[in-house]
Amino acid sequence: MRLVLDVNVWISGLLWGGSPRQILNLAKVGAITIFASDPISNDLIEVLARSKFQSRIRSLDITIEDLICIARDLSETCIPVTVDIPQLRDPDDAVIIGTAIAAKAKVIVSGDQDVLVLKEFADIPILTPTDFLNRYRINL
Repeated sequence: MRLVLDVNVWISGLLWGGSPRQILNLAKVGAITIFASDPISNDLIEVLARSKFQSRIRSLDITIEDLICIARDLSETCIPVTVDIPQLRDPDDAVIIGTAIAAKAKVIVSGDQDVLVLKEFADIPILTPTDFLNRYRINL
């Protein structure tokens, strides 16, 4: 199954656990394929560099570079298409949708209410990590 993860899901999965980590583990064993784009990767780097995450990264004895390598290893890259989504509250989130369309993703997984409020776009459901796991019941 092809999917796109919002940066907030990457952050949660890489730094903490729970449903986002389970999704990353599914990609690790090849049960799903995560797609990302350069804008998503750049946003991930920028967010991981924020001071509020530094103590957590240090406590895991890992570097931002290590986390980016993990994300790259767990995903395939595609070039997002440009989409105009007037109902999207944060226009910067359009890259998530554009990446999903370019990747022919079956699902977008996000924890961002600005994205989740759409519920779906271009016949691609937009789900929280928990809702994704509950709906698709993919086993490790």
